[in-house]
Amino acid sequence: MKVITAESMQKIDKSTVEVYGFPGAVLMETAGIRVAEFILSRLKNMQRIVIIAGPGNNGGDGIVAARLLIRAGFEVSLWCTVKAGTYRGDAAINEKFYLKSGLPVSRLTTQADLEMFEEKLQKADLIVDSLLGTGANRDVSGITAEIIKAINKSDLPVLSVDIPSGVNADTGELLGYSVKADWTVTFASPKLGLMLHPGAAKAGEIIVGDINIPEKLFEKEPVELLTPPVIRSYFPDRPIDAHKGSLGRVLIVAGSPGMTGAAILTAESALKGGSGLVYLAAPKSICPVIEAKLVEVIVIELPESLPGIIDLQAAEIILDKAQNCDALAIGPGLDTGEETAVLLNKIIQLSPLPMVLDAGALKALGSDMKTLRAARHMPVLTPHPGEMARLVGISAKQVQSRRLEIALKNASFWNCNIILKGFNTIITNPEGRAAINPTGNVSLATAGSGDLLTGLITSFIAQGMPSDNAARAGAYVHGLAGDLLPSGRGHSALDVLARYRNAFKCLKQNDGRFADNPYLTRVKPIIQEQEGKTNA
Repeated sequence: MKVITAESMQKIDKSTVEVYGFPGAVLMETAGIRVAEFILSRLKNMQRIVIIAGPGNNGGDGIVAARLLIRAGFEVSLWCTVKAGTYRGDAAINEKFYLKSGLPVSRLTTQADLEMFEEKLQKADLIVDSLLGTGANRDVSGITAEIIKAINKSDLPVLSVDIPSGVNADTGELLGYSVKADWTVTFASPKLGLMLHPGAAKAGEIIVGDINIPEKLFEKEPVELLTPPVIRSYFPDRPIDAHKGSLGRVLIVAGSPGMTGAAILTAESALKGGSGLVYLAAPKSICPVIEAKLVEVIVIELPESLPGIIDLQAAEIILDKAQNCDALAIGPGLDTGEETAVLLNKIIQLSPLPMVLDAGALKALGSDMKTLRAARHMPVLTPHPGEMARLVGISAKQVQSRRLEIALKNASFWNCNIILKGFNTIITNPEGRAAINPTGNVSLATAGSGDLLTGLITSFIAQGMPSDNAARAGAYVHGLAGDLLPSGRGHSALDVLARYRNAFKCLKQNDGRFADNPYLTRVKPIIQEQEGKTNA
């Protein structure tokens, strides 16, 4: 499933109508059907519905939904923000049909109308927001701003049509005032603004409604939303005659005094990810602590120049061991001094293995990223926003405001795959392709979570996945494990690790579609319905 801009969606709509001959009015009818279907299947107890329809096609979708919900027996109050006869195109067709059917409508164009609208909200169960669509790109003002404020002040559940009104469909920026939705039923494909902060925080649960646009029209779109079927397709088979040596050998270089936990979590994650053998190479002085904690990992002592600092001579040991492994992870808990930077540069240039670089490795590289272009295999980098900010010389706030742009640009500059961690993690490659991962929640915002992700990605590479697929699959499964945790506070990285097995099981059983309506798909996997089968 692709994630698209407003302009791309307009072009795709136009091609559907002009090239494929599918009438625009039918597209609008289908969009309204999807909204009505979601309400009928998930919100049917909310009988008193207020629908606010704006002046464009988004308003037309709302008019269709109003007509269908009235026929289904709901008590619907439709409010249009334009006078009768002023809609254009497909919205005009649907307004005319609605009025000719003798169905009731109220107009909301003045302050007096607004007061009546607010009174109506006091008796409603649900608001359907079809006020502004994906074409909105200027700050909201006037009566429109007052309507949005009234919606938010009502504290009623809100379902937004295509995108919450007041959210920029391309950037996720808020246009002064914006609706806070509980659900957003978007059409054909999610819009970028639904995936990017702060718009994503306004969207609530995102449901994609299939409105019969040909899939071929989305093929050239560069940003993909990760879904269970796609992630499942990345995993190689595990043959019946497999043994530990054939299921992936992982080599990890990690750890320093006070940071043994990072190395341990990375190694445990690689095992839980499915690798048959995991080797952890660490400074000699911390190996007794590591060996006391790990019983299934082979520990390799590395010589030190000072306690906890790996000596440059260790490069030969690491490179020699790499000859018999399938993937290499460097960085969790690693000392970040000059000697480490020299060691890291040598390993990057000479290692025969695909690599995942995280934490201490990223800090040791600093702003000198040219070495990455000398790697024999395209590395995977896993920075959080603060680490990315240091690497590119800007603030973390600036990174967060331009996540997709920065991840795409620097994947090309550095010739690597980048996982820019955070809400809706972004995965990019040098070819200009990007993926957005919808899994995960605030439970992953805990020490050691990133170390788990590093181990999981490295494990997937060792098992035979190309590095870019492994980066996507690692982010998805790791996030899914977080989603499987009970809601609320009190979770640690070990709790996330303990859910990996259930995450694999949930991934196998889940495709995100509603059982009673295959035309509606959740952006996040359907966890609740799987809980009895997947949660330990």
